[in-house]
Amino acid sequence: MPTRSLVLLAASLLTGCLAALVYVQDSDLVLLSEHLNHPFALGVLACVLMALAALGLRWRWLRAAIVILAGLGASVALFVGAVAASLTATEEAGFVDGPGPYRIRLQQSTAGLGPDTTMRLSIRKDDGLRSREWHLGCFNDDDPDDAFDSVRWTGPSSVEIRVVDGRTFPVALDPASGRPQTTASLNC
Repeated sequence: MPTRSLVLLAASLLTGCLAALVYVQDSDLVLLSEHLNHPFALGVLACVLMALAALGLRWRWLRAAIVILAGLGASVALFVGAVAASLTATEEAGFVDGPGPYRIRLQQSTAGLGPDTTMRLSIRKDDGLRSREWHLGCFNDDDPDDAFDSVRWTGPSSVEIRVVDGRTFPVALDPASGRPQTTASLNC
């Protein structure tokens, strides 16, 4: 096997391992969660690299089999990735500035295939490449009283989330790291 094919094989295996790692491991680092959290695209890249590595094989039947399997794998990854992207698409609903480097991030998405919407809240600590983001709460409006209404800072390390019917969910943050000590969720 030529050196080029070995290098492409190693790159394909590393890309496949990265795709699997990104799929199963959730990171609170913003750099990783927003920029490398593309397991299906990494899977397609791994399949393409595998097909390119197979082109250097001597046996025509093995080369054809690997290229066909890599093409099928890439097609499945593209299809599943497109379905996942359409079902989990979120749109930014804004930020609520807090003390120091902290902000609350609001993201809205549809809940499955229905008309319901889901509001996801997270705490973001801005620190350049070491910026972190932690889950704060999730609210689904399938019951109109449970829909998200507002969020506000009640202190340097505490947040209060309010739903439409007036209920509030106080959330305490770790004073050292900013990570929420609890989370709030309704119908998510």
